[in-house]
Amino acid sequence: MADILTFDCYGTLIDTSAFWEELERVASEQGINKTSMVNTYGKFEERLMYGEGLFTAYSDIIYKALQYCEMELNVEKLTDQYDRLIKVHQKLSPYPEVIDTLKSLKSKGYRTAIMSNSDWNIMRYNLKSLVHEFDAVYLAEDLHAYKPQLSFFEQVQNKLTTNHHVHIAAGFWWDIVPAQRMNWRRIWINRRSKKGLQNCMPYTEVKNLDETLKYL
Repeated sequence: MADILTFDCYGTLIDTSAFWEELERVASEQGINKTSMVNTYGKFEERLMYGEGLFTAYSDIIYKALQYCEMELNVEKLTDQYDRLIKVHQKLSPYPEVIDTLKSLKSKGYRTAIMSNSDWNIMRYNLKSLVHEFDAVYLAEDLHAYKPQLSFFEQVQNKLTTNHHVHIAAGFWWDIVPAQRMNWRRIWINRRSKKGLQNCMPYTEVKNLDETLKYL
């Protein structure tokens, strides 16, 4: 039995679809193609995480990504929607099975922790929505690294007090691949029925969080 379970947050515990839907609404209001808006925003969000050299907290990345969208899409006032998008992110909800699954894990004696690329400006609200007391929360803001950078995972490893540990995540590139390099036991929450990479085996694959109960 694992002593502690670490979880990715967004896409694993928290459904982020409302954020992307709101971004599409912003695009429609500004007369921008929705697909172009989402793709451009996503591209610059990742570039800002990994390409600038200096660490930037996630809330600030959202603002900067909107600035780059204004430049790339040749529009104005997208940054005026920053507070609106932050509030949507703060109000994201868990997937339907998550709260009950976390309760079950707690009743079985597991310690739990979150590993996320977020910051406290957003995460403190998302934690409330999960209705669960995590034993630890590891955020990019505190570690000054973004997953899948190994520095993030190495810092968490140094904080763990046991080798009996399982990492549970939906993000394959962000979590499953670096966790393999760390030699961590892994459970992939494959909500979208994607095809995993065979060279990253072995890992356990499930469709929803509640299915993990069978494999711990």
